[in-house]
Amino acid sequence: MAGICFLIAVLLGGAALLFRQAAEEISIGTDWAGQVCSLSSTFCHNPEYLAYAGGVMLVIAIGAKLGSLAN
Repeated sequence: MAGICFLIAVLLGGAALLFRQAAEEISIGTDWAGQVCSLSSTFCHNPEYLAYAGGVMLVIAIGAKLGSLAN
């Protein structure tokens, strides 16, 4: 359980970084940034939403690991 939650946290963090970079690159006119931001303009304008979700999943992963160690 903890491993899956940690993996999801890492993936959400990576997606947040991708959308943040795409938001910076779109003003330059980079093709890939336009394609990424066309997929989800919400995450392109607010990549912190994904980062917050990743943080929550990281806390859940740590809690699950500590819970399994306590038993």
